[in-house]
Amino acid sequence: MKSRSLLRAFSVAATASLAATGFVVSSASAVVPAQSTVTILSESDITSLNSGTIDGNTAYNSTAAYPTGAGYSYYDNNTNLIMNTKFGKMSIAKNTPTLFQLKYTVTKGQTWSDGTPIDAVDLLLSHIVASDGYSKSAGLGDPASDVPEFNSASYGGAYGEHVIGLPALSADKYTLTVSYDQPMVDWQLLAPGPSPVHALTLLAEGTTASEARSLTVAQMTAAKDRFLADFTNKNTSDLKKMGAVWSTGYDLPNINSSTNPLLLVSNGGFIVSSKIDGQSLTLVKNTKYKSGPVFVKTTKPVNKIVFKVIDDNTAAVDALRNHELDLMYIFNPIASDKITLTALDGVTVKGNFGGGYSMLGLRVGSVPEAEDPYTGKFFGNGKKAKDLRHAFLLALPREQMVESKVKPVNSAATTMDTHFAFTGTSVYNAIVNNSGVSEYSEGTQAQRTAKALALVKKWYPSASDDNQVVTIKVAHANTSLRNGLAALIKNEEEKAGFNIVDYASSNLFADSDGGNDGVADNKDPQYDVTFHGFSLSAVTQGNATEIYKSDGGNNAWGYQSAKVDVWAEQLQADVMTDAQIAAKRLAIDKVVHDNYWGLPLYQNATLTAHSTSLQNVKPAPIGQNVVWNYWEWTF
Repeated sequence: MKSRSLLRAFSVAATASLAATGFVVSSASAVVPAQSTVTILSESDITSLNSGTIDGNTAYNSTAAYPTGAGYSYYDNNTNLIMNTKFGKMSIAKNTPTLFQLKYTVTKGQTWSDGTPIDAVDLLLSHIVASDGYSKSAGLGDPASDVPEFNSASYGGAYGEHVIGLPALSADKYTLTVSYDQPMVDWQLLAPGPSPVHALTLLAEGTTASEARSLTVAQMTAAKDRFLADFTNKNTSDLKKMGAVWSTGYDLPNINSSTNPLLLVSNGGFIVSSKIDGQSLTLVKNTKYKSGPVFVKTTKPVNKIVFKVIDDNTAAVDALRNHELDLMYIFNPIASDKITLTALDGVTVKGNFGGGYSMLGLRVGSVPEAEDPYTGKFFGNGKKAKDLRHAFLLALPREQMVESKVKPVNSAATTMDTHFAFTGTSVYNAIVNNSGVSEYSEGTQAQRTAKALALVKKWYPSASDDNQVVTIKVAHANTSLRNGLAALIKNEEEKAGFNIVDYASSNLFADSDGGNDGVADNKDPQYDVTFHGFSLSAVTQGNATEIYKSDGGNNAWGYQSAKVDVWAEQLQADVMTDAQIAAKRLAIDKVVHDNYWGLPLYQNATLTAHSTSLQNVKPAPIGQNVVWNYWEWTF
């Protein structure tokens, strides 16, 4: 079964309107009102207020959702997992080899934005959307083989595989105890996220917008009691109605005064105000917010956040120049982006490394969903296929890629030699010094490419730097950065006798229309190589294992190794010492390099640009990159 994700917080998200305040042009005698709106670039539309569904699980949806929800923890700009004790506390209640219990307490005195008290009953929806066993036993479908009634992105993960029975509520309903069949790694990340289950229940019962506006707190609390009864008794009929709302009911193209307020309930610092399809999403202050860090006291507070949708880079820069945007974050910038942004008046530009990285993978076999088997040049573990994969990696110009495309954005950039750790850490050094990856940095690129050509000539004697006889299809995203990197790859690989066919795709790994248009995806077998990025949303012991497991959710290259599967499962599930973790990661990397499966390229550089008047913007490499500390923002 492919793992969808770790259990995550499912706060109902927010959305925005085009009413960006911006700077006001005035005469010298006029009074200029203080700015209180932060307008943030969203490079794609915010399609759903629920980022926990399969379809809604996008970076754009989750970024917009973050200010509208608060749970047990969040990541700061130094990749520290910060415990949010304003919301509640978590602890280990029991730790034995066969019974591991975690206790979650909700701080009393919090309410949802509609005034309904928040308690541990609001944590139970996370069990429904992450426990495969519950979904099956409640008649909601088997997530491994069906589209379940709650079409959640969190089934198939560590929570669902190891949770025992139903979570237990305390008598006062403010503490929840969850039991597992073994000690759980990264247990802090398994914390259930709060959801306004009273609102979900009322929506499933058909409560209209006008009816919702006249509900009392007592009526909403009673709805929560009905949810608890349905959850405990596994009332299939009622739960299916809730699942229909949860899965698609929050996919709202527009939000205005006629929208059902039950869809907008929040416990974060902000609440959804309005949305214009394809244009913007607006959040305003939640006056009942008590679930997270307090807002910085200031005479120039941020009272509104607008996510403005602009999918054109030039238009986005123009908007920042014209003060129609206050904040933008670029995941994969190019040198011209930095030059353009730093030239803008009144704009502060910050260069960082993100939690994402770029990698190149070679096809070895078919992926589980493949409609047809992969039979390309790199197929299998025969001597010829391995020699050709080896040759391709030797000729891969990683250093040139970094020097020409990444260092102009961040001068500290360097090649990355393992998926399992970032450069500069002791774990990274322990792995790369012993994995065999040093072969790809020994000597000059010309010398490595000559070795590559010699390997190719073993099987294709006529191959030369001007006779490319081994056709290889390389797929990547159709962006300025990826296209530039593809040109470098093509130029060097041709010197080793490879005929590179370049497939630039606008929907890499998405379903294509049959595989005849050169679009790479994981259901069609036409590509031999992909290079693209992975972005981390959390730091876990099992990072990168889904790339290499035979049934891994991120394995799009057909990698298969029984030994790797065992080690990956151990990293995902077993509590280990730091030394044991490093040893397992090294063991996997040795298999990767012995079989020439691929190479990491570099840690992605990022750029953040914001109006100089906006204070306390602190870009974070993982998590909710620029919005993680919205409560600290001020003008």
